[in-house]
Amino acid sequence: MTTLILSPLIAALTAFSSAPETVVAQEPVAETSTVVAQESMPAPVAPSSPPIASETSPTAPLPASEVAPVPEAPAPSDTGETVLIVPATAAGAEVVVPAADVGVEPVYHPVVDPIPPPPTPASRSDIRRGPWRGRWWMAMRVGITGPLGGQVPARPSIGSLTGGLDLGYRFSNWLGVGTGISGQLHDRAEVTENGEKRNRYGDMLFWDPLYLRVFMPLRRRVQPFVEVGGGLAAYQRPEGGYLVGGQLRSALGLEGWVTSNMTLGLIGNYRLTRLRQRFADAPTEHPVGHSYQILGELGLHW
Repeated sequence: MTTLILSPLIAALTAFSSAPETVVAQEPVAETSTVVAQESMPAPVAPSSPPIASETSPTAPLPASEVAPVPEAPAPSDTGETVLIVPATAAGAEVVVPAADVGVEPVYHPVVDPIPPPPTPASRSDIRRGPWRGRWWMAMRVGITGPLGGQVPARPSIGSLTGGLDLGYRFSNWLGVGTGISGQLHDRAEVTENGEKRNRYGDMLFWDPLYLRVFMPLRRRVQPFVEVGGGLAAYQRPEGGYLVGGQLRSALGLEGWVTSNMTLGLIGNYRLTRLRQRFADAPTEHPVGHSYQILGELGLHW
């Protein structure tokens, strides 16, 4: 019974493993696979063209800004100490290398923009100079005066002390205007009072409502100047009474700066005085006199 069942199965297995196996082995399967493999391969690339890396390829090169710089070997400095030179990245960020990795303090080298060229130098004539001497000034004058010639009482008959005060405004380094007043003992006369003879002095008062002062335009501590002006004159007689008239003034002077707001000056002044006579005992109706003044001046400027 068992033999009858297994006989057909053994015959079938024998037929499956005989002739058809040789036919299948002789089919050109390998040639077909070779052709397909060759057709699916990409065309060869010329050696001069670099391979194009995919963005997702793990072997693609990183951008220069993301590549960590390699610190250079420590180099000895001029002082004998070891200095680590750390280059900066292409993006300009500083690179920090832990000191524990190399055993020395790191040195940072950030990328610095080049220094721009210097501006064109300005001309000395274009530089604006401010009024460092001050626009306003006030001057106190003290000196001596005496006669030069002319007719009394316009001409002084004695030498005496004189003093005055000036106030001025300076437009620039070389030009200013001012006003001033000064007074002095002018002459002397012998008068009789209560049967006694006494000497009495006459006074002269000058008022200069406006005078012009022209400076030599020097940028130095000592500055020469010239003055021209005029105004009124009032004369008080020793015998009593007064006369009025006019006067002209001209001067040469030097002004030296002690500080930025104080000066000392020396002035030689000439005055021409003409009085209007109104007394009958006067020898001249309109006397004209000439006098000099040597003055020292203390000036304050603001």
